[in-house]
Amino acid sequence: MKRKPLIPLMLGSLVWFSACESEPAMPQAQVGLDFNTITASAPLNGRVTSTNSVVFTSGTITMQEVKFEAESDVNSLEVEFELEQDVQINFPTGATSPDISAIAIQPGTYEEFEIEMKLQDEGPAPAIVLNGTFTDAEGQQHPVRFEFNSDEEFEVNREGFITFTEGQSVVAQVTFDPAAWFAAVSAEQLSAAAKDASGVIVISATQNPGIFETVADGLDLATEVEIEDEDEDEDEDEDED
Repeated sequence: MKRKPLIPLMLGSLVWFSACESEPAMPQAQVGLDFNTITASAPLNGRVTSTNSVVFTSGTITMQEVKFEAESDVNSLEVEFELEQDVQINFPTGATSPDISAIAIQPGTYEEFEIEMKLQDEGPAPAIVLNGTFTDAEGQQHPVRFEFNSDEEFEVNREGFITFTEGQSVVAQVTFDPAAWFAAVSAEQLSAAAKDASGVIVISATQNPGIFETVADGLDLATEVEIEDEDEDEDEDEDED
């Protein structure tokens, strides 16, 4: 995709541009960037049971760069949002610090959305730190911590036409699902895993590296993006009430 020069919008790092700059100003649409973090139990060995499973209930995912792009060949619209600073996702809630939940874009019909995220690998803690519990075949629970430190980039796309009207609000939801990350890990591997001095099964590049490599290979398969109309969701909630 051919990129045009970015125009500073705020904070020196939040930018957007449009090929229709000469048109009269109109109420912009709003895209909310939402992170859906899955805390449900991940079955191991392909069996959905309360045993032989791992679940993560706390932790953080830290990114150093977030990009949002949308383009259309129909009406020559192109939007790019770029934030180059540390953004931390609270894993249990999906909330971000700082808040990056609203992006203003030009109304119109777009053909493709792309969200790129780059993990922070130079901070005091690993980019991904998730804490949870492994339940073995006998029902015994073992604390687990997954640590991933890399500047790896994630890219999620949504293709297909979508039209944003003036003042419309929609949500672009990115999903992180550890169940997908651990899909190829067996209960036997976790049962035989080494524990640290505190009795925690630490899965990192230096501790239990075999399991770590398996999980790391699944990271690229664990993100997806969905576009939802926020106004329609609110109407549905009101109807249910």
